[in-house]
Amino acid sequence: MTKSTIQYTTKHLKELGLFIEVSGRTDSERSRKKALEEIERRMDDPEDTSLDENSFADGLSSEDLIVVGPPSAVESPEDEPEIIQAVKAIANLASLRVTLEEIQQQALELRPVIEALFSPEPLTPEQMQQATDKSFAKTLIKFAEAKAARDQFLPEAQQAWQVLKPALDNVDTDSNPVLSSVQNSKTDKS
Repeated sequence: MTKSTIQYTTKHLKELGLFIEVSGRTDSERSRKKALEEIERRMDDPEDTSLDENSFADGLSSEDLIVVGPPSAVESPEDEPEIIQAVKAIANLASLRVTLEEIQQQALELRPVIEALFSPEPLTPEQMQQATDKSFAKTLIKFAEAKAARDQFLPEAQQAWQVLKPALDNVDTDSNPVLSSVQNSKTDKS
């Protein structure tokens, strides 16, 4: 049985082509904490030259972590039933969707500032401060990355739904003999 893992990167690590892989099934605070601990371990490891104490001069928090595309069905064990792969894909879509919606709310709060940037009117001091704040760009980047990850995974999730939907539709009649006999008697009368 293979161990479930999740991969993370950050904007900085992505530029270097580095990914941090930790045990876990979904993106969670616990998984993010493990990823941060792994990054710190690699920064402290004198034999690992990919990261050092200057790698994150502005600091690093769990919010800076980016989930690298969820495991695809190709990575699933071949003997794993298609319906289990479908359920995993739907669970991954749920995680991507929740992440997207959470960051989308934060990005929407920045919309007035973005619209002001395209206006011929001068920016107010408050708008200037917001537009140059580190969190402004970070939030928009996280939003773009979350949307891209969800959009990229959506076709796979839609295929998974095509597998899962009929199975869910049949659950009612398959698991309930009374419903099954009622369904059969309706079919016989037709």
